[in-house]
Amino acid sequence: MMHRIPLLLALLISPAISLVAFGQENIPHAERMFFEEKVRPILVGKCYQCHAEDAKEIGGKLLLDSRAGILKGGESGPAVVPGDPEKSLLLDALHYESFEMPPDKPLSEAEIHLVSQWIERGAWDPRMKEAQSGPKESWTPQELWSFYPRQVIDPPSVGRQDWPQGSIDRFVLHKIEAAGAQPTEDAELSALVRRLYYDLIGLPPTLEEIQTFVQAATKDRRRATEALVDELLARPQFGEHWGRHWLDVARYGESNGNDGLSRNATFPHAWRYRDYVIDAINRDIPYDRFLTEQIAGDLLPAATPQERNRLLVATGFLAIGSKPASAMNKDFPMDIVDDQINTVSTAIMGLSVACARCHDHKHDPIPTRDYYALAGIFKSSETLYGAAGNEKLTAPPTELHVLASELPDGGGKRDEMKSPLALPGKYFEQLQHRKPVVSVSLDELPDRWKEVGSSKFSDAEFAQLKESYLQGSAADLTSDYTISFWFKNELENNARPITAYLFTRGELGNKEIPGDHLGIGGKHDPKRTGRLFVFNGNRKKESLAGTTVIVPGTWNHVVMVRKGDRLSVYLNGLEKPEIDGKLEPTFGNESRFSLGGRSEGFAPLTGNLAHFSLFSKSLSGADVVALHDASERPKGVMQLGLAMGVREAKKPADCKVHINGTSAKLGAEIPRGALTACWEVVQGDESSPIVPDLKIPKSDSGRLELAAWITDPRQPQTWRVMVNRIWLKLMGEGLVATPDDFGVFGARPTHPELLDWLAQDFIERGGSVKSLIRSIVLSRTYQLSSDYGPQFAEQDPENILLTRHRKRRLSAEQLRDSILSASGALDLEPSVGSPIQEIDALINQPPHEASTLHQPSSHRSIYLCYMRNAPPAELAAFDLPDGLKVTGKRSQTILPAQSLFLLNSSFVIQQAENLAALITVDPATTTEDKIKQAFHRALQRDPTASELDQATRLLERLQREYSDSSKSKPMAPWAVFCQALFASNEFRYVD
Repeated sequence: MMHRIPLLLALLISPAISLVAFGQENIPHAERMFFEEKVRPILVGKCYQCHAEDAKEIGGKLLLDSRAGILKGGESGPAVVPGDPEKSLLLDALHYESFEMPPDKPLSEAEIHLVSQWIERGAWDPRMKEAQSGPKESWTPQELWSFYPRQVIDPPSVGRQDWPQGSIDRFVLHKIEAAGAQPTEDAELSALVRRLYYDLIGLPPTLEEIQTFVQAATKDRRRATEALVDELLARPQFGEHWGRHWLDVARYGESNGNDGLSRNATFPHAWRYRDYVIDAINRDIPYDRFLTEQIAGDLLPAATPQERNRLLVATGFLAIGSKPASAMNKDFPMDIVDDQINTVSTAIMGLSVACARCHDHKHDPIPTRDYYALAGIFKSSETLYGAAGNEKLTAPPTELHVLASELPDGGGKRDEMKSPLALPGKYFEQLQHRKPVVSVSLDELPDRWKEVGSSKFSDAEFAQLKESYLQGSAADLTSDYTISFWFKNELENNARPITAYLFTRGELGNKEIPGDHLGIGGKHDPKRTGRLFVFNGNRKKESLAGTTVIVPGTWNHVVMVRKGDRLSVYLNGLEKPEIDGKLEPTFGNESRFSLGGRSEGFAPLTGNLAHFSLFSKSLSGADVVALHDASERPKGVMQLGLAMGVREAKKPADCKVHINGTSAKLGAEIPRGALTACWEVVQGDESSPIVPDLKIPKSDSGRLELAAWITDPRQPQTWRVMVNRIWLKLMGEGLVATPDDFGVFGARPTHPELLDWLAQDFIERGGSVKSLIRSIVLSRTYQLSSDYGPQFAEQDPENILLTRHRKRRLSAEQLRDSILSASGALDLEPSVGSPIQEIDALINQPPHEASTLHQPSSHRSIYLCYMRNAPPAELAAFDLPDGLKVTGKRSQTILPAQSLFLLNSSFVIQQAENLAALITVDPATTTEDKIKQAFHRALQRDPTASELDQATRLLERLQREYSDSSKSKPMAPWAVFCQALFASNEFRYVD
């Protein structure tokens, strides 16, 4: 038998294996997609005009439309040296060094960066012929297997009737018996319980939990296993573990990553999408609903504010992708659309639709027109990603979803806010109780006030301003002060750069405009459009802004409180200030003020003002709330935070074909819709498609209709893809080995009948992920041993027949969490927010700045900060996805860096010391008992007699060595021993 790898005390170091890219047919899927989605569009759009077989004149005898052409090169030699951008003539030419390509206009820095990346990664090139004139025109049914409807058959009969524990086992055993093979033995109970804990919640069991299960399973294995599985599925840690799997697929990241110009902007609000995923999986939201929420959550009805907020956050799925630089990039909006098409099609359907951006798909039946049918849907949606690090060269800033304490009222509260302003007597009693130095109703021009321009005053509308404003003063006004007034803006918020200035305390007419200036943002800054802001003048140029959009035509109550260098603005009686922060006062001793315009008259209010009061002191928040409550007017809506996501564009429209994938030349307009040609290929002359095409109202983007189309039970790919993803995570390999590619170049299913049966069963279970997982882990196939002898190695060397379970290494997150669990430091409470939730900036200027943003944490690894190009140090060495693309299957490398991490990482060393402190806390405990405690916590078992002897001798040797050292620490030998346990194969692998 091939047994568990014995204990530890030595670290495994293996050299990295390098692969040669050029000339190798077996191109990794990720590299094929990188070329098709990133590089080929650049070559086609910018190079083929002069460097393709059909060019009128081939420049420098260099062909770039084939792999062979690039390899051969032109008059000056090979165009690229795979793996070495600096020695590649193509890159020199793109940089305008030795040559100038393209001659009329250089590529953007972002495009050059992509070509450089491609060369550095090995210049993988899937173009097999010297020139390929067009897409493939015919396919075999085997190539297009995933496009055909599911063929669901009953579980087959088998010879060993006593072996299967359910339908899954019948499919598996039938194939095993047909091959003349046999499955291995069932896993030992101690191995099975550890496997279940890691697969379901991503954490190891305690020794006591193992013992409890073994005792129960010895009496009734099936019943004990069912009870344990149900308990683990109900734990909150289930959503944390399986949520991480979906975040891989959703290309989750908390920063943009390198935008092509070496800038990396934070995404301070991305963590809300992480929390949404964890919550949705724990709640076992049906898979079709789960997908619909992420594609079109903003369009779904919600009965409560909490549900509305949740649905808005869900659309972060479409917004959190990495974005290329917008600088000198006219195609930036289409690049975002391209990412959305690629993510939706690859993550959900296992199809690389984005390859059809600049040409018909080269190997799948997806024409360019289908790409632009989808593009119209996403282009008719507005992507809300935020400030992009406040660097417009990276990405123009956008709004974010505002999460609120109330539902959009459909006109109720808004209509009430638009009603005439008539305040009760108790409001004025509250005002006078706080002793204002100025209090005027503004139903007429107050005494000694000045009117600039022409205004109207009345009992019903108060001060009506249009390109006019008012000026006044207050004797002996203190530096700490408060103003309170009501206003109504009648101008559209994006009508001009600044919608309106409402109040100024500052010197009149001074061009440097010192003072406190309260206004409503306009189109100058999309982040502030329609929102209150305060500005302290042109000398200091500091400002603060709120998040609530002021609806034109509504009466609003605003209170601004100045106390020293702190300024707070309250809106419509909410306890939480709309604006609250430090803003240096610049008004000096000035007691004059302007109302309805800035001190020099810029951007006056078009609207109404009423009941202005000025206090020569700072009112408290309680004062503000009490004052508004007395008005009996509607309270404002509490804003609970911001979230990335998408919403409907103001003017949805179809998209034109972008010739060669760029906006330089546009073709025919394509009606919004979904994939069509692929169904035509598999159906032939049949008139009724497998899944009906979309019917999208002209006024809608079509995202809701697209979500319904994707999740239709008749959809051939969607349900197969998710079933395969779940099988992969539980069994170590998918029934389809390429989980992100169900197309022609993807792998064929090893058990097609089982795949289709599982997909249909998944649908019939209501899309319950928990139920699907439960059925798989309760199968005998899942519960087989990972130990096997020569017979099994010979009859099923790659385990294609599933004759055994696959031994698997812990993921990066599982390894870190297991170390924390063993050391006693793991905090199972969910972490709140993110270390960068208040940081909206570029994080790689100066270089390595991002490393300082990672904060020490004892929470589970899913709550660490996942910045692109700046991953958590505790995870980076162990094949952590980069968040740049859909990753359904992580790499499994064995590199020296991993062993070096376990030897040298300050995190591992600290946790080893924590574990050593736990087992040595009682000085009366014997060495043997301490060793046993360490084994219990790290490996959940007793040491063997041999291991106990080895560990004892190791500790004795270490104690002698440390006793001779001037830096001796009593606990140090035990810490070294504990670190060795963490580095052992047994700790890092699951049987």
